[in-house]
Amino acid sequence: MTKQTDLYYVHLFNDFSGSPRVLRDAIESSIVPSENTYVFTSSHKGFLDGIDGNRISCFYARSSNRYIQLFYYLLSQALLSIQLFCYLLVSRLKNRRVTVVVNTMLPFGALIVAKLIRANVVSYVHETHIQPLLLKRFLRFFIEHCSDHVIFVSKYLQSVEPFIKPFQSVIYNGLRSDFPQIEEVDVSFKFSRKKLLFAGSLKEYKGINQLIELSVSLPEFSFIAALNCTDIELNNFIKEKSLPKNIEFIARPDNIYRHFEESFAVLNLSLPEGWVETFGLSLIEGMAYGSPVVAPPIGGPTEFVTPNNGLLVDAREVEEITNFLRYLNSSQDIWTSYSREAFLASKLFTNECFRENFKCYFKSNNLD
Repeated sequence: MTKQTDLYYVHLFNDFSGSPRVLRDAIESSIVPSENTYVFTSSHKGFLDGIDGNRISCFYARSSNRYIQLFYYLLSQALLSIQLFCYLLVSRLKNRRVTVVVNTMLPFGALIVAKLIRANVVSYVHETHIQPLLLKRFLRFFIEHCSDHVIFVSKYLQSVEPFIKPFQSVIYNGLRSDFPQIEEVDVSFKFSRKKLLFAGSLKEYKGINQLIELSVSLPEFSFIAALNCTDIELNNFIKEKSLPKNIEFIARPDNIYRHFEESFAVLNLSLPEGWVETFGLSLIEGMAYGSPVVAPPIGGPTEFVTPNNGLLVDAREVEEITNFLRYLNSSQDIWTSYSREAFLASKLFTNECFRENFKCYFKSNNLD
């Protein structure tokens, strides 16, 4: 008789960013029954709230002081290791198979414990930009020597963060399960709205200053910045800036799909030397609503953004971006052609495709 599997997911900080969102959809692919699914994450509000499984809250705290942050981080790994070890030991005593999925490079404590308990260990890698470099090398060491499998979110990420010992594969992210799908793009409505959507954060490396510069260069458009930040962080940012009237900042909007639905185009302005987009999920979300996109010329977006559905460009090339958006605006037929190609490209990244690929990966590798 085949042993049943207990499946453990570990994610350090639950928030409303991309990696917990993708992990939620992975969990909801239902590789094993919910009663055999365990999710270790912090108690903060985020995409992992209300997950169908056994949620275990882990210590995680943040500080603006880098030394205090380092202390918090190391403490979180020590406490996580103890918690996870206890759960894994119980599973082993029940004579059950154990698979541990460690989301992002950061939870090295989970990797060590899972290796010690002889679980099947899967590292789910989303990121390449980790500072300082010494920390990144430290984390890569444990992934290399503790993981049996590594899943990357793009071919680009696999090419820049390869490992030697673990079996490696790419599973592209999919559209969010909570986004309503549309069958047809309302071309006239979207073209007439002239709304440019930026979904990101207040970090300089995300291109927030270039966004403001673009809003000055393109007064004929309205700009919406949907930001993963708190209201306090947003208010402090706005106080320090002189902003044009055609840009609106929104902190963590509940109905972000409405903004995608109305967007003339979707902008990702990440600066490559500060942050390389390893996939670019917000771009796919925009394309699913028929929005042409502007994306960085390096990283994951290069695998699905083409000259027919958007523009790959360094965000500091404000004049080039301005000319492209005005070109789209010069004719509804031109815009419609880009919109159609964007919409078709998004069909390769549906939530159903992602879940099926994730589930098949675990089944084919005997991890379920």
